[in-house]
Amino acid sequence: MKKFLLLSLAALALPVSAQTKRIAIIKADDVREVDPKWDRFFKLAEEHGVPVSAGVIGNSFEKQDEKYDEWLKKWEATGKVEYWHHGWDHRRWDEEGKHKSEFNGTGFAQQRDHLVKTQDAAKAALGKPFVAFGSPFNEVDADTAKALNEIPELKMFFCWPQAEPAKELKGKTLLLMTMPGENDGTGKPNFAKFKEVYQRRMADPSFAFCALQFHPGAFAEEGFGEFASIIEFLKAEGWTFMLPGEYAKSLEK
Repeated sequence: MKKFLLLSLAALALPVSAQTKRIAIIKADDVREVDPKWDRFFKLAEEHGVPVSAGVIGNSFEKQDEKYDEWLKKWEATGKVEYWHHGWDHRRWDEEGKHKSEFNGTGFAQQRDHLVKTQDAAKAALGKPFVAFGSPFNEVDADTAKALNEIPELKMFFCWPQAEPAKELKGKTLLLMTMPGENDGTGKPNFAKFKEVYQRRMADPSFAFCALQFHPGAFAEEGFGEFASIIEFLKAEGWTFMLPGEYAKSLEK
């Protein structure tokens, strides 16, 4: 059985200062190489006036050359892109009839090793560690919490707001994915379906934060238009888009 380290909305009590507006963070997954789709995604977000956070797979620093590092730095320098820790190898598999993935069923030692290796690679390539973590496939277990607690640099954690609270996490800001960005599957945003889900979610008066997950590298042509429609709709609804680091600072006020 898969073990997921997730938390309920009730477990996240936002400070009053953070509840004064609706805040959205764009969580874009799976940066692993220089890709024109990512260039297009970053440019499109910039044209629509929103920043994006992008999850980098750690072993991409090993697999790519220095042009990759410079490409990452170029987009980060715009101030509109922030990178986050998306694991080391982004693997999942079945072993002796059991489902496993990088942060599910692999044990504390390996999970901690993958967290540290990716942090070290980021420091070497980008000059600084990541401050947010989101697991591949959003799969985590109790060992993930223990491993994250040993990496104080990782201050934020992307996760779904389902199941039991992640009581073992200490000193982490939780970036809850309270609504899906891709309603037709990975890399397939659908604005009409998104709007339907959104309208149902708005029945909850506490709905004031959302990390929206997208996979730009898997977008078909129509995906870019659907993404833009979602962004413009949320802007019209009064949502403020932030980067994870900016959001963390807002909670300190």
